[in-house]
Amino acid sequence: MNKTLINEMKKLDNSELNDVMDMARELMVVNGKMTFKPGMKVFMVQKTKRTPGVIVRILQKNAVVDLGPGRNYRVPMSMLEAA
Repeated sequence: MNKTLINEMKKLDNSELNDVMDMARELMVVNGKMTFKPGMKVFMVQKTKRTPGVIVRILQKNAVVDLGPGRNYRVPMSMLEAA
């Protein structure tokens, strides 16, 4: 990460950091929409584990991901990572 960016972020208060985090999540959704396609293998990333799955459908902010037989879930794009 860029040292200038890190130094600038250290100057922000908590409400400004929350705004930065919200913007980062929105950017992850936009980037995800451009890179993720139906049929693509992905990992659903949680705090302690990564679950493999296949994208079934792309929605506005989420994707429907098949995580196994009969296990289709709506997953936020920000939780997805290419496999």
